[in-house]
Amino acid sequence: MSAEIESLSTDQSSRRPGRGVSPMLVALVVLGLLLAVYAHWRFEQFDERIDRMRRQAAALQAAQDRLDLRLQSLVTELDSSRAAWRSELRGLREVPAQVDELGQSVEELRARTEAPQRAWVRAEALYLLELAERRLYLERDVPTSIAAMESADARLATLDDPAVREVRAKLALELAALRAVPVPDLPQVLSRIGRLEDAVPALPVIGMPVSQVRRVAAEPAGQGVFERAWRRLRQAARDLFSLRRIEPATARLVTQEEESLRRQHLELLLFAARVAGMQPDGAAYAQSLRAAGTWLGQFFDPSSPEVSAAAAELTALELTIIEPPLPKIGDAGRALRGVIRGSTSPP
Repeated sequence: MSAEIESLSTDQSSRRPGRGVSPMLVALVVLGLLLAVYAHWRFEQFDERIDRMRRQAAALQAAQDRLDLRLQSLVTELDSSRAAWRSELRGLREVPAQVDELGQSVEELRARTEAPQRAWVRAEALYLLELAERRLYLERDVPTSIAAMESADARLATLDDPAVREVRAKLALELAALRAVPVPDLPQVLSRIGRLEDAVPALPVIGMPVSQVRRVAAEPAGQGVFERAWRRLRQAARDLFSLRRIEPATARLVTQEEESLRRQHLELLLFAARVAGMQPDGAAYAQSLRAAGTWLGQFFDPSSPEVSAAAAELTALELTIIEPPLPKIGDAGRALRGVIRGSTSPP
């Protein structure tokens, strides 16, 4: 560059002989050269920037190509997945029909397998209900009837059978009515009557016994014949004549046979009351106890504590209800019998 400047200045000097180099011209030339150098440097930087941008554009283009390839692969996978989903959805649309068909088959198999068991349970429950009805109306056995009806309800509860829901509802009402029946304690009542029967021989009767059996004392040893005879004569005299103080109410003389008859008749009335309580027969029970109370008041001493206690016990026993009113049952059994007939009748 300096050589070119020197050549230019030499040419300038050769062209203008006799004149010197102008400083302005030199400055202009130097400024132009500097501008050219600067412009050349700037162009090189611009070229480098353009090259860098081209490289970045190429890299971006390569990344875009890779993204396009990835996008195409994703689109392909999405299409294949969509096709698979559509095929699966078409298969799922058929599932409800298959499930319904399977459910119908299972219900049919269940009905075939449970039909004998259902029939057996219904028959067993019907037998228990009939047994409860017979025990209640023929023997008035409320606890056994309740147990039989509870067993029937438990057997029916083992089946998920809508046909017996009405039967179970009626059975619940009948069970509630039976549980409300006041059940008497018959063993205790019979025991009380038995104690009264045992106490009859000790009850004093009204009247004065004609003769009383006396226990003869043992004769002392060492007595002679005359002493023993004299002792027996005195005992016979005391037996012939006896002075006692008696009340007007007991002034009537009573023989041993009559006394025994009164006691036996009272025992028979109590025995009849006990038999009526065993059956149980409420009317006969009350009538026997009422007759026993009347007989006790007529022929036994009312001033005696034993007779008063016996009369109070007879009154208490007469007030005891041994035959309470029974509720009406049987609707559940008839309803179950209708269900069994409906299930066995031909379609």
